[in-house]
Amino acid sequence: MNVFADFLNSGIRLTTPILFAALASLISARVGVLNLAIESKVLGGAFVGILVGAATGNPFIGVIAAALTGAVIGAIMAGAHRIGVDLVVLAIGLNILVLQLTVFVMRSYLDGVGTFKPDVAKFPPVEVPFATEVPFLDHLLAHLNWMVYVAFLLVAVVAVWFRTRSGRHLLAVGEAPTAAASAGLKVGRTQLWALVAAGAVAGLGGAFLSIGDLGLFTRNMSADRGWIGITAALLALNKPGLLIPAAAVFGLASAASIRLQQFDVPANLTQFIPQGAAFVALVLVGVHATSRGRFIDLWNRSTRIRLRRPPRPPAAAGTGPDGPPPSATSERTTTAPASTP
Repeated sequence: MNVFADFLNSGIRLTTPILFAALASLISARVGVLNLAIESKVLGGAFVGILVGAATGNPFIGVIAAALTGAVIGAIMAGAHRIGVDLVVLAIGLNILVLQLTVFVMRSYLDGVGTFKPDVAKFPPVEVPFATEVPFLDHLLAHLNWMVYVAFLLVAVVAVWFRTRSGRHLLAVGEAPTAAASAGLKVGRTQLWALVAAGAVAGLGGAFLSIGDLGLFTRNMSADRGWIGITAALLALNKPGLLIPAAAVFGLASAASIRLQQFDVPANLTQFIPQGAAFVALVLVGVHATSRGRFIDLWNRSTRIRLRRPPRPPAAAGTGPDGPPPSATSERTTTAPASTP
């Protein structure tokens, strides 16, 4: 029983950065922007967060710096979107730039390329009342700091926010920006603040990796968690209610790959498990016609590289794209009983 609880505990910790990244992707998608730069925000937040935390001696300030780093990258994407820059090309460039910039800084100023481990205190685990007295919960909730609970709480906050007036305005901008602008909504301003908020959330995911969990930074520490977060948001159909289960699929897959290494399973096979789960998720998204159509619309809004929408299902017999044939309409009109005076 404790072995299963330890496995779930590892899965929760591995789900946390993916959940931050998935939430950032969801916010961007619901405002009508395809945000493929989540990886750069996670990696940049992890690097800047641990640098600031080590320089100030306060990990909380490091977390704030990580969120601001992601927010700045989000603001860059929002500004580029306003002037018509191709967001897919820009996102690829940002991902490469942040990766190489962290390597350059580590090599030039931190006397290393592989690992940077400063003397910075990690966040202590949150002590849940009465949990230590329950045999299963004491292992399940062990080593979980406040950032883990914040990740899951943010999903609930976003779900409730989407039901408020400002949240519905954001959804309207994402669904029909032209109609929203005609109704008086500030489309550009809404997208700007949504991308900044999404960047800050992704930066928190990077801060959890470096400060909240390991207390160090390694080259390419994000390890494709930004991309996996985008996949989790697609698997959840960009709905907050499905986001936690979708992210947990990849977190538990990563935990399983780590556990299998204890049973002499080849490392190449165990390392493929998270990527294999992401591949299966993308296949499921591709099979689902509705989600595929929404993704294509989101893609076409964010880049000049056009994709074809899936073909519409054939119309029912006796109807056309503009409604029933004229003969049926005239027949119903002529056979209608006349009103009596």
